[in-house]
Amino acid sequence: MKTCVIVALSALVLALPSAGSLRADEKKPDADAEFLTKVVPGIEASVKVVEYAVKNASDEKVREFAGHVAKQHKDSAKTARGHAKRLKIEVVADPDKDSKEMIDKLSKLKGAEIDIAFLKWLSQIHEDTTVFDNEVKNGTDADLKTYAKNSIAAGNGHLKEARELLEKQKK
Repeated sequence: MKTCVIVALSALVLALPSAGSLRADEKKPDADAEFLTKVVPGIEASVKVVEYAVKNASDEKVREFAGHVAKQHKDSAKTARGHAKRLKIEVVADPDKDSKEMIDKLSKLKGAEIDIAFLKWLSQIHEDTTVFDNEVKNGTDADLKTYAKNSIAAGNGHLKEARELLEKQKK
């Protein structure tokens, strides 16, 4: 009897660390879900801001660039939504609400001020790739990781061109 109790207690002690690990895993957010719930609203809001620049930028090159970025961001949002649907991850986004602050700021500006503020904003949103880097490093879905890698590359292209146009605007 005493031996049975010792064996049972030993088994329980050995099982406790693994039970704690299971609970920790359950509490750990899914990297793919975390990525999509951050990225989809951000990209959809960015489309609204970029579309504002397409209509209101004073410089033709800035308007053309904004048009190119708008198309890529729309495609990216559509792709991200497709991944969310495929992975059964609910994503809630309110692009009008999420873009309101920046559009309000731009609407108070005129001419080249709009161009400069837009290009600075676009540069800022493309500088920080932390959310995408985290997906590449910690994501579990291969297609979603590829999407994140490709998004980083596209974002770096947008960043480079925005900085070049910004330098021309400042001259």
